[in-house]
Amino acid sequence: MDRRLRMESLAVGGVNRARTAQGLAGGKAAHVAMATLALGARPVWLGFLGGAIGQECARQMETLGIRVVAIPTVARTRVNLEIIEATGRVTEILEPGAEPTPQEREEFLQRCAEGLRDEWKKAVVVISGSLPAGVASDFYVSLIAAARTAGARVFVDTSGEALRAGSQAHPDFVKVNRAEGETLLGRPLGTMEEIANAAREIVARGAESAAITLGREGLIWKERKDGPVWKATPPPMNVISAVGSGDATLGGFAYSAMQGIAGEEALRLAAACGATNCVASAPGRIELATVRALMPQIEIQRLTF
Repeated sequence: MDRRLRMESLAVGGVNRARTAQGLAGGKAAHVAMATLALGARPVWLGFLGGAIGQECARQMETLGIRVVAIPTVARTRVNLEIIEATGRVTEILEPGAEPTPQEREEFLQRCAEGLRDEWKKAVVVISGSLPAGVASDFYVSLIAAARTAGARVFVDTSGEALRAGSQAHPDFVKVNRAEGETLLGRPLGTMEEIANAAREIVARGAESAAITLGREGLIWKERKDGPVWKATPPPMNVISAVGSGDATLGGFAYSAMQGIAGEEALRLAAACGATNCVASAPGRIELATVRALMPQIEIQRLTF
C-alpha cells in the first residue's frame, strides 16, 4: 500500500501536518498492471497479500478492472510512505517486507506454473519488484524457467542479486535504472556512451533486450542482440511525482511486445508512458489520451557509439 502525503515542506525532526493523504494499492508490479490496463491490455496481477491492508490492495486493484490472484500470507502487506512537498521534492520511506513462509513461496511458484501451462499460456510475463525478505535470489530464475517452458515472454525489473541471477537466465527483456545498472555491472554509468555499452553488456550476459531508465534524461534501449541502441528523451514537464514512472515505461514495453510493436514506435510508446506517469494522479494511473498526446513529443535517436 502506497501512502501519499502532500505538505508544504518536510521539517525533519519536527511536527509535520499533511494537507492531503491517500492510501493507494501500489508496488512495482501493480503499477505495471495499471499502465498496461490503460493501454488496453487485460492484466492479471499475482502476488503475496496479507491482512486487512492486503485485502484493501486487492479490492482497489479489482475496482480498477485488474484481475487479482492473491497468495495469502500470514504477515500483513507492507505500507510505503511517499511525502510530496510543494516544491515537488519527494521523500520515500519504505517499510521492510515480511518474509513469506516456505509454504507460501511454494504456492506462489505452483500457481504461476499452473497458470502459465493453462490460461496464461503465451502471455507476456512481467516479473517486477524486489524479492521479499528470506526469499532466495534464484526465485525469479524459477519463474523465468516456468514462463519460457510455457512459451511466454518474460520481462524482468528487479535489483541486487535477484537482478544478477535473473538477467543471466535468458529473459526476453531486462529493465534497470542507472543506479541498478551501476550495481549490476560494478562501474559508474556517467556518459550516454557508457550507458549504451551497459545495455549492450546486459544483453551479452543473457537478456534478449535491455533498457536503462534515466529519469528526466529519458532512457536507452538495446532492442535485441543484433539490433540497434536507441535513446528516447521526453519533453520538459511539470512533474507531480516520478514514482512509478519506470514501471509505466516497462508496461509500455510489455504492451508493445504483446501487440507486435517494435523499434521506434515501441520506444516512443514506452517513453510516453513513463512521462505520462509523472503527471498522473497517482503512480501507475496513466491515461491513454495523455500517452497519445505525448508520443509525438518524444525525441528518438539511434546511437552509433
